[in-house]
Parts: sequence; structure tokens; C-alpha cells
Amino acid sequence: MKLLPVKKRKIAILFTSGLGDTVLFIPLMKELKRKQFNITCIFFAEYDNDCLFDDSLVDKKIFIKTKLFVLFYALSNFKVFTNFYINHLEDGRLLNFSSKLCSKLVTKTYRNKNKNDHHLRIKASIASFSDAEQNLHLLYSRYNSVIKTPSNFYFPNPKLQVDVQNKFFLTTNKKRYIFQISTGNNLTPFKNWPISNWLNVIEKLCNLYTQYECIIIGDRTETGYTSNFEKLNFKNLNILIGKTTVEDAFNLIANSNGYIGLDSGFLHIAVALKKRTLAIFGASNEKLYGYAHLDANNHKEIIADIGCRPCHGWKCANTSRVNNPLLCPDFACLTSITPEFVFNEIVSHFNL
Repeated sequence: MKLLPVKKRKIAILFTSGLGDTVLFIPLMKELKRKQFNITCIFFAEYDNDCLFDDSLVDKKIFIKTKLFVLFYALSNFKVFTNFYINHLEDGRLLNFSSKLCSKLVTKTYRNKNKNDHHLRIKASIASFSDAEQNLHLLYSRYNSVIKTPSNFYFPNPKLQVDVQNKFFLTTNKKRYIFQISTGNNLTPFKNWPISNWLNVIEKLCNLYTQYECIIIGDRTETGYTSNFEKLNFKNLNILIGKTTVEDAFNLIANSNGYIGLDSGFLHIAVALKKRTLAIFGASNEKLYGYAHLDANNHKEIIADIGCRPCHGWKCANTSRVNNPLLCPDFACLTSITPEFVFNEIVSHFNL
């Protein structure tokens, strides 16, 4: 492979959102590294998503806390980068302007093409593409952006902490499964299966399958659920809601036998760590964010068969019932899924 000169191999990628959206950049980043580009990741997000990437994917990390520093960084790195990649999630004027200052070209996804901006290389949104494919499309043609296997998402060489077992007093001689019972900072009821259902399923699993350890993770917005699960009082149940950093959760998933939860960042991390997964999808589109279509043996999605979903998403949203998923009167896409069905699917999928 003939390499471009060093000056033309400097690429920047902007990260402005959560863990899941960060992981969905992995296929693009792996291809950039395969072509031996030098990648600078610019993190302008409240989450510690930088811990997901090591030097096998990233050459340099930049952390931006304020919008003023965005402009300062751009001015001090005027036209340093050959290309600057932004996906559909970011449409702020200051970030777009700053990216033009520090890069000769900005490549991003737009729903409506702006033909008058010669600084931008516009990549139109493609309805059939998943979010990860849309990111990969920033680099490749439409044909070469199709992802056919979960291996595109695998971390090349994740650096793991083996002492996570001691830190959280995990049982060393048991298989363990990671559960996530809430997602979206507990602000997305259209993604969250009722807690009473999770209680039913986890109680049954802990009671019938004592040879396995169930670990519940979650952020500080979900600590109100902790007391409900503590009442179950099982020795093989470890409740770590609000007690872990992102890096801790990363390592807990890496040291587990599988992930059971929702459409969330931890689902994407589990796939990137080559774990078997089972996820309940409510209003969000499994074709944009799921993995069962790539590998049904290892990745399962539980979806209610109702005509109004998926109603959440930046493209392909079904607005036949509501325009805003938060305004759904009953969240039937979640409430119609029974604990008995989910329990049986877990037992079957993970061969318990």
C-alpha cells in the first residue's frame, strides 16, 4: 500500500455524545488505522468515553471542556488536519466553524446537502445504513461501507484490568453475566423495560441458576432502583449501580460471559469485547443500532411485534402513532414484552 506523505495523513474525529455513539466509530477508525492514518480524537462530551480507546486505535487524545476552548484549539492548529470527521449528531455552528479552521476538509453526514460550502464534503444519510455504516461512509463509497460482520466493531487490542474481580469482590469460580436495567441516563422511558419486570427475571435467574453470578451495572441516575434489588438478597447477585466508572464497567463486561440489557452504550461495548448479548429494544431501531442481523447466534434482540415501532431515531422513525416517543401514552413496545418471555429467551440464548 502506497502511503500518503505524513502531512496528509493527519485525521481528526470529533466525539460529542455518549458511549454507544463512540463505539459506533470503531469500524471507521479501524479502516483509517489500516490505511496508516494518524488519528487525533477530540472529545467534547461529558462522558469518559476516551477510556475505550488505546494507542491501537488513537494516536492522540484532545479533551475540550468549553466552547471557547474549541475555538482556541482550532486557531492554534490552523489547517493541521487533512480531514475532520463529524457524524450526524453534531450540528452546532461553533464546532462546525472550528473544524473548518483546523482542517483542509470537513467530512460529515447531512440530511440536507449544502452545496454552497466548499469546505465540506457532504455525505448524505442513507436510509438502509446503520449508524456505524453511516460513519464508515464518511471514508468510503456507499458500496464499501456495508458492514457484514460484528468483527468490524471488535477492539484491536483492549487493555484490560484483571484486578476488577478483586475490586468488586466477584466470585472467581463462577460464570457471570452483566445486566443493565436502565439506559439513557434514566431519561428515555421509550428504551427502558419496566423495573418490576427486571426484578421478576433476575430473581428467577438467581434462584434457579446459583452456579452463575448476576452483576447489575448502571450510572448514578439509577441508584433509586438499588434498594429494590437488594431486597432479593441472593449471594450470586452483585448490585453495582452507581458504583463503577466507565472504565470499571468496561472491565466488568470484559470479564463476563455475556451482556443482558437494553439498547445502550454498554451493549455496544459488549459487542466490541466479543461478548454474547441479549438486548430489549423499545422505540429505537434495531437496524440502526443492533447486531442480530450480523450474527444471530451470538446477538439476540427482543422486539415487540407492533406496527408503530420504531418511533425513535434520527432517520427512519415511524411516526404513525407519535411524533415524539416521549409522548407515547403506554410504551406498548416495552410493556407488552412479558418477564416470562424474556426469562426463557435468556436461558435459551446463553445455554444456561
